[in-house]
Amino acid sequence: MIFWIGGPAGAGKTTVSRLLAQRHGFVWYSVDAHAHDHEKRAAAAGLHVLGTGPGDFDRRPMILEDVQSLDASVVVEGAFVTPQMAGVAENAVWLMPSREAQLARLEARDPGGDHQGLVWGWGLVHSQLEGTGANVIVVDDQTVEETLLAVEQRFGPWLMK
Repeated sequence: MIFWIGGPAGAGKTTVSRLLAQRHGFVWYSVDAHAHDHEKRAAAAGLHVLGTGPGDFDRRPMILEDVQSLDASVVVEGAFVTPQMAGVAENAVWLMPSREAQLARLEARDPGGDHQGLVWGWGLVHSQLEGTGANVIVVDDQTVEETLLAVEQRFGPWLMK
């Protein structure tokens, strides 16, 4: 079984997905952590020019190949998890802060940092979700535990299998 958790930077994807995997004995897979490897694999296959960035090609086939090779239930998380990649079934959820909450979370994580690129990503994720029927959890003012509980509730039927 594959559980998908997407959302913009600062939404809590990594923290919540790691806790979900630990709590239920699943493997945790970070799309972002594999970005460089995917870029190298795409370049070797002639699909991509090495060094131009991991967002310039379709990573879905590599992500699915990686996850399927694990032969286990997996929690896949990352900003690159889109409705097109994961589908909008009960095993996929997106954590979405408001723009204000995202900026506050990013500032708390890196005071005084340049967060404009990450804030721009909020709009991209939001536009990918619009009109899809995707499962979205608004995470403003939620603790990590509250967000984890909300994800477990959304995945409830699948967690029992």
